[in-house]
Amino acid sequence: MKPKHDYLAKIDYELWIDINRVKELDGGVTSINSLVNEGLKLVRNRKMQELSVQRKQRESLSMITEER
Repeated sequence: MKPKHDYLAKIDYELWIDINRVKELDGGVTSINSLVNEGLKLVRNRKMQELSVQRKQRESLSMITEER
């Protein structure tokens, strides 16, 4: 069994209402916890992609300046 981390969060009220609506539209079968975990995975993946692009840009700039 994977270890879990208990984290108390302060969630903006309007976002909470929206996520509850999403849950209802999904038939109520998806838990808020599942939606939060899915959102965290999306943020993690987007940030990792951004960091990769930034690293490639830095390397490209560094190679260009070394050639001169």
